[in-house]
Amino acid sequence: MTVTDEHPRLPDILAVRSEENHFILTLHVPENLFWFHGHFPDLPILAGVVQVDWAIALARQHFSLPNLAGRHFETKFHAVVHPGDILTLSLRRDAQKDQLDFSYRIGEQLCTSGRLNGLS
Repeated sequence: MTVTDEHPRLPDILAVRSEENHFILTLHVPENLFWFHGHFPDLPILAGVVQVDWAIALARQHFSLPNLAGRHFETKFHAVVHPGDILTLSLRRDAQKDQLDFSYRIGEQLCTSGRLNGLS
């Protein structure tokens, strides 16, 4: 399969809000997302590794971090993400603790939460 605009790898960013050391992004998960191919054919779900990758990529972008490769990583998956879902991604950076906390929600439902320590 060839990656084209017909099969994006990233979510659509619908809105971004920021507070001190905290970004809240509203994301749309495209139905034709590249990562749904083969995961799973009859009931596509967004893989956890993709959610983590998105959180890291968006944190790098919004916190202007050139590199973000933590030494310690924790993630919990609570609910699945499907094509077409609208997600709220919360990114919170604690520079003093050298960590990034992230969570994805669909409405009030927590889907994924995680923490990345040792950012510098």
